[in-house]
Amino acid sequence: METVNKELSFEEGIEHLERIVRELEQKEVPLEQALNLFRQGIELVQNCNNQLDYAEKQMQILLENPNGELEVRPADFPVEG
Repeated sequence: METVNKELSFEEGIEHLERIVRELEQKEVPLEQALNLFRQGIELVQNCNNQLDYAEKQMQILLENPNGELEVRPADFPVEG
């Protein structure tokens, strides 16, 4: 029974999750294998959600003003065109 690597990047986790979904969509997957893949998928979703939560907290820290209040600032991305 394979376990999910907790050190996967967010992108790697999503790619692994997509592979699991493709495999589960095949009609020939035995029940035991399908249950194992489903469990791995749940672990990947939880891992990716944890990474998103952490990223959100980091953004809040970066956006906090000196008074401890969150500021909404416009993103300063270069416009391509």
